[in-house]
Parts: sequence; structure tokens; C-alpha cells
Amino acid sequence: MNQTKIGYYADLFFYPIVVSGLLLYDLDGRGFALHSRWWFALVCGAMLWTLVEYLLHRFVYHEVAVVRELHWMHHVHPNDFIGAPIWISIVGFSSILAILALLWDVEIACGITSGLIVGYLSYLLMHDAVHRWHLGERSWLRSHRLRHLRHHRNAEPGNFGVTTGFWDLVFGTAIVPDRARGPRPVASAEATPRAS
Repeated sequence: MNQTKIGYYADLFFYPIVVSGLLLYDLDGRGFALHSRWWFALVCGAMLWTLVEYLLHRFVYHEVAVVRELHWMHHVHPNDFIGAPIWISIVGFSSILAILALLWDVEIACGITSGLIVGYLSYLLMHDAVHRWHLGERSWLRSHRLRHLRHHRNAEPGNFGVTTGFWDLVFGTAIVPDRARGPRPVASAEATPRAS
């Protein structure tokens, strides 16, 4: 849905505070309890985000009726401030935190949820960059922009990953640029040299 600029960027200001809070929750009597379990869970959550992002984009944004129409608005107007309101991600991350806390412990739940949030923030920044930022020829984000533009412009659906193309390769949904497919076959009339 169309949002104000403040609403569109609200996640980028809100979630760093949330991640800090989830880290601070891990305090003990000696100050910061920088436990390796929390950091390991954070890394696992960030890696898990890439799969969650792929699955959401492929099966929710492109398949679920109401969401598909909203996402199509983004495809038609890619530079508009179209996105989900922040309350949707708050409900999602809160639910994940609660479920993980029931399954494991609060430290692991906070770490994994923090990693998912860090992945989500990476996605938001990268998606904003590929659509709105001026990227030079040598920018490392340029390949992400080109891959994402193929998602927007190709008739065949694919390139659902924004932060990484890994899952598109795994699940066979990567859109290969024309020049990477090899030389095009030459018509037989062009292949035969003309007699002078």
C-alpha cells in the first residue's frame, strides 16, 4: 500500500532499537552478557532471513490474491513508497520471538529474532538502494540492481531474492541475463558465406 515517506522508512529507525533491546535483555549482574550462544543464534537468524525473504516474495507476494495486487502496484510504480505498514512486521517478529521462546529459551529466541530483523533491515536497505540510490558502475550493489530489475521486467517470474540470489539458484528461479546464456544461434542464411 502507498505510504508516507516517514511510514515507509519507519522500520529502519524502529528495528535497530528493538535489536539493541533484545541484546540488552541478555544482561546479567556484570553488565553486557555477550554470550556466544546469542551471537550464534543471531548469525543463524540472519542466514534464515534469506530463505524467509525468498519464500515470502515468491509464494506470498506473487501468489496470495490480496498481497499479489498490492505487490503488483510496486512492479508498476517501483519508485513509489509502496510497502507493508510497520505493524505487520511487528506482529510477525513478535510472534516468532514468542514461539522461539517457547521452543528453546529466551536467549536463543532473542538471538534468532535479532538475526531475522538484521536480515530484514538488510533487505529494506538493499531494496531501497536498487530502486532509489545512484549507483556507480563499480558499486557492489549494481549487480543486485540488475538482478532485481530482471525480476521486474522479465515476463517469466524469477529472481525473488533481493539480498541474495542464492535461493533462486537452489530452486531454479534465477533469471539469467541474455549475454550470460552464450551466443545466440545464427540463422543458416547468415552462417553461409556469400560468393562475391
